[in-house]
Amino acid sequence: MSQGRAAATVWAGAIALLAVVAVWPLARLGMEAFTRDGVPSLGNFAETLGREENLVALRRSLEVSVASTVLSTMVGSLLAWLVGRTDLPWRRFFRTAFVLPFLVPPFIGAIAWAYLLGPSGFANRLWMAASGASEPFFVIYGPVGIVLVLVLHGFPLVYLTVLGGLERMNPELEEAAQIAGSPAVRVLREVTLPLMLPTVLAGAVLTFTSDIADFGIPAVLGFSEGYFVLPVKIYQQIARGFGDPNSLSNAAALSCLLLLAGTAAILFQRSLLRGDRAQRYAVISGKSLQPNIVRLGRSRRWLFALAVALVIVTTVLPVLAIALSSLVRAVGLSPAPENWTLEHYADVLTTLPAAGRGIRNSLLLAAGSATAIAVLGALIAYVVTRTALRGRAFLDLAASLPYAVPGTVFALGVILAWLRPFPDIAFTLYNTIWILFVAYIGRYFIFGVRTTAASLAQVHGGLEEAARISGASWLRTFRDVVAPLVLPGLFAAWFLVFIPTLRELTVSILLWSAGNETIGVMVFNLRESGQEGPSAALSMVMIALLVAANYAARVLTRGRVGY
Repeated sequence: MSQGRAAATVWAGAIALLAVVAVWPLARLGMEAFTRDGVPSLGNFAETLGREENLVALRRSLEVSVASTVLSTMVGSLLAWLVGRTDLPWRRFFRTAFVLPFLVPPFIGAIAWAYLLGPSGFANRLWMAASGASEPFFVIYGPVGIVLVLVLHGFPLVYLTVLGGLERMNPELEEAAQIAGSPAVRVLREVTLPLMLPTVLAGAVLTFTSDIADFGIPAVLGFSEGYFVLPVKIYQQIARGFGDPNSLSNAAALSCLLLLAGTAAILFQRSLLRGDRAQRYAVISGKSLQPNIVRLGRSRRWLFALAVALVIVTTVLPVLAIALSSLVRAVGLSPAPENWTLEHYADVLTTLPAAGRGIRNSLLLAAGSATAIAVLGALIAYVVTRTALRGRAFLDLAASLPYAVPGTVFALGVILAWLRPFPDIAFTLYNTIWILFVAYIGRYFIFGVRTTAASLAQVHGGLEEAARISGASWLRTFRDVVAPLVLPGLFAAWFLVFIPTLRELTVSILLWSAGNETIGVMVFNLRESGQEGPSAALSMVMIALLVAANYAARVLTRGRVGY
């Protein structure tokens, strides 16, 4: 088969694949939102916006997301500056340690803080015992707790984004300010931050879109207080409303509101950096430059202590709380060794069939979707980067859409697309494990395309040309020449899909069915049913799997993927 014909075949297949797993669910969601009783209508929006509880949920989503974004941006930017520009002790350690909250799924983090600062949490019991108080020091449930936990899991996004920008920024203006005698804080405030505004805003928008779409943290910390945000209301609409013929249509309308909020944040960022304003940032370089390190002076010790405290609060305490909760025989007992037991681990690994299925299903789904995306993404990346076929830009756009929208929105689109895809045929993926597989592929497909495309950019086209001159077909050239050269990129793509799908909850909570549970769904369901010990034990199993996957990713990709 000639190169042109083979590429065209791959292109056609890619169009069909992305249309099925990515474009059609979102199109179906839009159709459902603007359809009522089978006819085009704005009735769903009228009913949705006419309910005060939905408007309250929208307002609360905006409140907690804006508050957490502002705080995450402040914390993440400061930490990036400390690691990238100062003489903070143990900078190499903190460079990785500040990212560790990513290894703890947000909803697991929320559960951990409930174990610490719930009404009978470890920290509150310790406070009451030490002070003699009859009331807890602070209860994590409610909007303040939601914001705090969102910040603890959101600041790494800003930190990573700003740190990358600092490493590419020309440091000459900072050095000039230092030579002129400006103190470190003034250099940060008047030189570094203004120059880094585009990068800071990019991190803030990433955090906002992640926070406003988050289901797990508000669900864990808001349900008991009756504090519902928009993703939780969408979940309730779907889970409780199948008796209402318009329930999915109303949920689609709610999803459009969620999508609109995220889109507005992106447009706001772009409007701030439009036109001449972008010229202010021309000093940001495309190459890595070594800046003069800012001396922290007297502030060095307390900033170091603050950094250590942050690592303890964001990583050590949550994991310790989950570990102790998984070992204590019953909720409310002291976490002393005499109250420890391994019964909860025995329950989730042997006694509770659903927990074992959750572990098995998550591993199979994560490995299967990662493998499919790595292989198919490599083929599509080749078409996008190595051919001149018309419409290839559409492939990249179509692959990006499912990850660009909130997970709740995409999950609802998948339900609508596969609940009854062929009205005249009794076929459905709903209530099967395959709907999770299709959803994971659609949601994370862009990781395979972008990661492999970056690797292909480093492979000289002359090697492929030599193979074709020697008579090799396009398929053999791709298999024997291209694939081995981009193998590190394929490994990276595989792990970039495997790790988030293994810890996934937002999409899975809407798509799972009896017998097709995932580990994230089981952790959530066990806790909601009052089985705190097994939930904590399964959480520790999940964290162990994620740590092992992260370590394997770092070893096999030589540090390109993982923390």
